[in-house]
Amino acid sequence: MKATGQHPVQFMGMNDAINWLKRHRKELLVGTVIVAAGVALVVVSSGAGVVVLAPLAAAI
Repeated sequence: MKATGQHPVQFMGMNDAINWLKRHRKELLVGTVIVAAGVALVVVSSGAGVVVLAPLAAAI
């Protein structure tokens, strides 16, 4: 990840993750896995530029 200038981001709670997503939604890739408060979520798009976090098990 260092070669691409990326680094992992950690969240202690769901609100922290949501706030980060709001600030960085243009940088997210669909399919990115996010772990917040011990729950694995995947970034999906519901169209019209809306970013949705879905539980990983539901997205597979």
